[in-house]
Amino acid sequence: MALGAAIAMIAGVQAKAQLVDYEPAAKATPVQQDAAWRLAFRPGMQVLTQTVGQLRSGAPPAVQAQVDALVAEAAKQSEPEARRTLWRAVGLMGDQAWTPDRELLGAVALRTPSQIWTGAGDVLTAETLYPARGRVSYALDLYVSQPTTSATPKKGELIRRISQGSVETYPAPIAASLAGLPDGAYLLLAKVSAGAATTEIVQPVYLVRDLDARYAALKRELATIEGHEEAKALAEYPYALAHAMRAGQREVVSYDFPAATKRSADIVAALKAGRDPVRQARGLQNRAYRFAETGELIPFQVYVPSTWTPAKRWPLMVALHGANLDETNMLGRDGGRMQKLAEQHGVVVVTPLGYRLNSAYGSERGLAGLAGRDMTRVKRSEQDVLQVTALVEKEYNIDPARRYLTGNSMGGGGTWWIGGRHAQMWAAIAPGAYGGVIAEDVPALSKLPIRVIVGERDDLMLERVRETIATLKAGGVTPEYVEVPGGTHASAFETELPEIFKFFEKHAK
Repeated sequence: MALGAAIAMIAGVQAKAQLVDYEPAAKATPVQQDAAWRLAFRPGMQVLTQTVGQLRSGAPPAVQAQVDALVAEAAKQSEPEARRTLWRAVGLMGDQAWTPDRELLGAVALRTPSQIWTGAGDVLTAETLYPARGRVSYALDLYVSQPTTSATPKKGELIRRISQGSVETYPAPIAASLAGLPDGAYLLLAKVSAGAATTEIVQPVYLVRDLDARYAALKRELATIEGHEEAKALAEYPYALAHAMRAGQREVVSYDFPAATKRSADIVAALKAGRDPVRQARGLQNRAYRFAETGELIPFQVYVPSTWTPAKRWPLMVALHGANLDETNMLGRDGGRMQKLAEQHGVVVVTPLGYRLNSAYGSERGLAGLAGRDMTRVKRSEQDVLQVTALVEKEYNIDPARRYLTGNSMGGGGTWWIGGRHAQMWAAIAPGAYGGVIAEDVPALSKLPIRVIVGERDDLMLERVRETIATLKAGGVTPEYVEVPGGTHASAFETELPEIFKFFEKHAK
């Protein structure tokens, strides 16, 4: 689909909300603050449009009408001009006059060929994302990037001033050296001014020194070890991820390279000592495996109850995260509630990435097709879920009669899709905060026990979920349906999670 049609579709459902896991009512002020901070990263068009829709919800009605007109105009434009129009909407909501200086600041971004910096040959430039001219002055500071499972990095402590100066022609090099700093996650934050107008622009980077040499040395060590494929994949993963990010093939929400590379060294030492610390381990684990089609290492998380033993077969819950999140979200959200329930109920839980961020788990419903994504990537997202499920099933002696599938938001869409496409795999499914089921999906879904969850205050998906229930009932399928009182797009799933575990316990193939 053309960019304009994608913007129109996104904006159409976002008059009140954004397409990410969020709390629109319960956390209105933090959500608005996060949205404003997200703009500093000069995000891609989909996220920019989402953010404008989110900020709109806090604007006065008269301003909302003007924003709607600008969003409709952007839907008809090519990307550079659409970005300019959306930035004008941002200024309008900030009660800022649309001046040439304000227009220029909306165009300027910090960019680097790779988010992986190695301490040698690292490049930072000031670029314009739509045609604009003029001089800007900047002061570039370096901050720690705090760990997060949200879609946007969090600013930690200020480390030091990196450089300052002015730019008039674009792209232009910006002096930025991380000399003397340890490996880690950082934010390059420029305070930029043009005339009286000011803004902040951010570029996240990860410092991984001597990447090629360290990666080669690790592979040499791993080559001397026979077997232990699970442990070797996890040991290699942080270096493979950094290498792929440097090549522009991967992106992350947040990643702790120092901790991960230390874990790699610990795994290698344990394997050399004759002990495998990864295979059939218990508790919360970051894991990785080699994706069959491409040979890439892809991450997932798994939680294994402390009572796990290979002497019996165990139930498995596959949990799919929402948009702009990653494999760490489901087991980490709400204070690790899913982990506690998995321990209590004796269930192994696995949370796939879905191959890449925002790849919709293969679904041809909703955003996957309408946003014009690479459908090869979308299909690989589905394959990732199936491959991870098979790997965990084999390693942890999973009962094939007690496989369950759940997810929220985009993960709810993936639950509908993978549940219906592979109905023979699942004993039951529980999609949260997502509609989009059409009549042709109903025959396959009719083979499954289904519990559907949505919040009564989910201003993004409530009506779409109700339409889905009507579609199912018209096809002779009556799922268990819960509208969580006071529940929002994120909180309804968290509130209902104990009941999801109980629902799954009642069903086996």
